[in-house]
Amino acid sequence: MTLMDAIVRNSRRKKASRAVRTLGEIEKLVDWDELVKVVEVLDKTKSGKGGRPPISFKKKLKMLFLQSTFNLSDEELEDSLIDRLSFQQFVGPGYDEEIPDFTTVWHFKEALVKHGLMDKIFASIDGQIERRGLILKKGTMVDAVILPSGNRPLSGKKRGELEKEPSSRIDTEARSTKKNGKKHFGYKGHIGVDVESKIIRKRAFTPANEHDRSEFENLISGDEKSVWGDKAYPKDAEKRAARELGIYYGVLDKGRRGRKLSNRQQKRNRQRSKVRAAVEHPFAFMKKKLKVSTMAAKNKLRNALRFDMSCIVYNVLRTSFLIKRNARLPNCA
Repeated sequence: MTLMDAIVRNSRRKKASRAVRTLGEIEKLVDWDELVKVVEVLDKTKSGKGGRPPISFKKKLKMLFLQSTFNLSDEELEDSLIDRLSFQQFVGPGYDEEIPDFTTVWHFKEALVKHGLMDKIFASIDGQIERRGLILKKGTMVDAVILPSGNRPLSGKKRGELEKEPSSRIDTEARSTKKNGKKHFGYKGHIGVDVESKIIRKRAFTPANEHDRSEFENLISGDEKSVWGDKAYPKDAEKRAARELGIYYGVLDKGRRGRKLSNRQQKRNRQRSKVRAAVEHPFAFMKKKLKVSTMAAKNKLRNALRFDMSCIVYNVLRTSFLIKRNARLPNCA
């Protein structure tokens, strides 16, 4: 069977793979032109430093989404684009064009990090979702997850040596922490999630030794009517401030030395936990669907980009789910 025979045969099939359906959802929901405007600052032709990039920014952005959705290394992304017709159709090269090599996406990611553009890309996607009326702003749930590093923990001696002679092959920015009696080495991903839609509105990325509540203020959008969090987040000053602003403070109460929680506080915690537990949904999706298990890059910024893209892909696919769900709901008008 020739390649053209395979293409014609596939075009007649009614069934589509999960990968094709997923890429179709991303293609339909993302405003690529808006994202291109965000990254156009990287266009060297405007400064006269070189010729027009051989690969368009739209294709580079799609390669980044493709890589994050299917957990592909740079080399695996190139191979997949060569082998899989559905991936080629999503990214957009014609049949007479050469498939971009893996260094294309590597250089693009390095440029995004260098120019600090991931915040703007994340904000653009969130803005697109908000314009669809899916973010209801009734409340924000905050949480953090430990993301292990693919590197081994470093001794103090080794860190001292690397400060004098840095190595691009060793991650010196990951840190150790202890949770439930178990040691972890890596980073933490922090998120602020809309209560109703479960869309991630804010995110942060830190070494693992940073306390969960260190990013609390950065995870709050400022327009929510309530805030929710586990026992790592309570702070009396913030509780008083929330009350003064008319914001419901749904952060779990925490017992202190010599001062246990009352029965009323324990009951209230159980009630709040039923709401707060939904914040685990994005992390579960990242781990099970996007295969985000370890941070393999050798510095914080590159690992943060991967976490950012995981949040973005989750938000886009969550949006697709919400649109389908809302379409099935009876019209209450």
